[in-house]
Amino acid sequence: MKKLTQITLLIALSIVLATSLLAATVPTATIKLVRGLPKVMEVGESYTVVIKVVSEQPFIWAMALPDLQFPGKGVIAQGGDHAAGGTTARLEVTFTAKSSTAEMPGGVAPVAVVVGVRYTNGYVVSQQFGFEVAVP
Repeated sequence: MKKLTQITLLIALSIVLATSLLAATVPTATIKLVRGLPKVMEVGESYTVVIKVVSEQPFIWAMALPDLQFPGKGVIAQGGDHAAGGTTARLEVTFTAKSSTAEMPGGVAPVAVVVGVRYTNGYVVSQQFGFEVAVP
């Protein structure tokens, strides 16, 4: 009898746990590119990539970071941007044309902005926006 009670309790706890996991909603965020990079930049020119994040559930933070295939050459970026908590964020990453890309594969500098949005349950939504910029 005691063993039957333990098994029944274990089954009941399993059902409660499974139901609570199914009921948990997965956070979603809309990550939208507001302004990207031009296809051609002159040495010394700077442009700012602007990203807008909108979420129905509050997030802990949202962050945008540059991703450079050839760091220090062609097109560079200094740091990224972040927003602490909330349901909306505007993130900016500024890129500057440093040197000619003529010697790079395809004559362009492949760069990107990677955006991540972290929630309290440890879930992260991410998106990458890629660009190819030529610097004559």
